[in-house]
Amino acid sequence: MSNKSKFFFIDCSEAAECCNKSQYKEAKFLDKVKLLLHLSFCKTCRRFSSNNSKLTGLIHKSKIETCPEEKKNQWREEIKKELVEERT
Repeated sequence: MSNKSKFFFIDCSEAAECCNKSQYKEAKFLDKVKLLLHLSFCKTCRRFSSNNSKLTGLIHKSKIETCPEEKKNQWREEIKKELVEERT
């Protein structure tokens, strides 16, 4: 295999990384090309990519909201207080 063809072929772990980057619009053009080439012959990665897309779609559709950082800090403090009370 020539150096040029090795440049375009990636293994499954690199394909998964490219897939994840692509899902979040972080993949470069060349990464997308490599991923498409890999997906053309790897059934396992095609399934991973499909499932990853479905999961991302479901998360967006569910309109899940994250907890504000100040609320997380408040819970942390409450937990610390409860632990201290249990120990005494």
